[in-house]
This record gives sequence, C-alpha cells and structure tokens, in this order.
Amino acid sequence: MPSAVAAGKRRRARHVFGPDGRAVIVAMDHPAYLGAGVPAAAVDAVAAAGPDAVLATWHLARSRPEAFAGCGLILRVDGGISDLGEPAGGDTSSLLYRAEEALVLGADAVIVMTFPGTPDEERSLGRLARLVAECERVGLPVVAESIPGGWARTVPWTAENIGRGARIAIELGADAVKTMCPGPVEEFAEVAAACPGPVVALGGPKVNDAAQVVDLARGVVAAGAAGVAFGRNVWGSDDPAGLVARLRAAVHGNP
Repeated sequence: MPSAVAAGKRRRARHVFGPDGRAVIVAMDHPAYLGAGVPAAAVDAVAAAGPDAVLATWHLARSRPEAFAGCGLILRVDGGISDLGEPAGGDTSSLLYRAEEALVLGADAVIVMTFPGTPDEERSLGRLARLVAECERVGLPVVAESIPGGWARTVPWTAENIGRGARIAIELGADAVKTMCPGPVEEFAEVAAACPGPVVALGGPKVNDAAQVVDLARGVVAAGAAGVAFGRNVWGSDDPAGLVARLRAAVHGNP
C-alpha cells in the first residue's frame, strides 16, 4: 500500500495535470523579477477561464486564494534578482521559500530554474536536488524550469540539448519539466522522447497573434509534450479567458 506521503504527492500532481496527463498552465510569476504586475482584470479573466494550473508568485498566491481555488497552484520558490539590479554574471538565484512554507500557502507543486551546461551549472542543479529531497519528505511535486546553457545560451538551444537538459532534471528528481520549444514544433518530439517525465513547453517572447499561440500549443502536444506553460501571451492578450479556453481545447483535445 502506498504511503500517505506518496498518495499526497499523486493527489497534488492531479491538481496540475488532468486525467489525460496534460496541463494548460498560465505563468504569472513575471512580477517577481520584472517588476510589472499582472493586471487585476487579467488575473480575474484567467481564473474565470479555469486553466489546469497557474504558476504564481508568493504575493499572487497569498492575495488571491479564492481566484484560483479551482485549479492547481505551482509556486515559484527561487529567484532573488530583478531587472533593477546589475547581475554579476552566472547563476545568481537562490531558494527563497522552503517546501513546508509552500504547503502552508496551499501549493500543489513548486518550481525552480535549472541551467544545465552553464559554467556554474552545479549551483542550479544542486539547488534542484536539495529541493527535491526536501519535497519528497512532504509529498510535494517539483517542476524544474530547464534552460540549457542559461539565457546567455552558452550551449545552443537545439532539440538535443533541450532534451538532455530536461532529462537531467528528471534524473535529479524533478517530477516534471518546463522548457522551450527548440524551433519548429515537430522538433519537440526529440525533447519529449529524451525526457522520461512529463515536459511542458514555455511560451517564449510576446506575440500578438492568438492563433499563433494556440498553434504552438497544439503542435507541441502533437509532438509529445504534456502541455504548455504560457505567460504573457495569455494574460497579456486582448482576451485572456478566450485564449485559455482555446488552449484547453488544443491541449486536451476538447471540441
């Protein structure tokens, strides 16, 4: 019989990924480092549309608990730098919150950045491993946001490298991975094949064409992704609620 901790972890994971194993996640953690808040109207619209989960900052999760009572909560637990400062170079992030603190806030999962392939990759990979060990004791799923080579692209963002980065995160204990699409959506098949756990595609730069956002979601899922984790392309659109509904249809195959 599974332990209570293991059962709790599976239950929380089902708050993020649906019965089909897929998820539409709306990322709203940008204000933690960009300093520009998600408009309240966009928060309300996203919440009303019912994504599978939201990726939130501590403030958003604490201040709007009723808004997202019907979907999963993935809490950003790392960071510590913003666009106001002058980064010293390399990995300057740290763990801001612990597993038990995330549980108190009602998180169904936590997320941290990993930068495999950077000169100081041991910092982010070690941070992930320590968080995994901590979360395993309390049954809290961990999502790794894997950016191979970091934002400076010290290694090319090829399908092979993105897939290797995703696999490394799973091997270190992450329960799921959020990462980029390498280019044409068909190439995400190589990423998904390399990763032994669920992998969702992030949205990338802001675009103004909602159909393009939906096509990306449909394409990566067809290539093997477990869903998408889109941010400003959803809450920054002209119709966040309508776009969430379209993404749910694209990811879950609903009419």
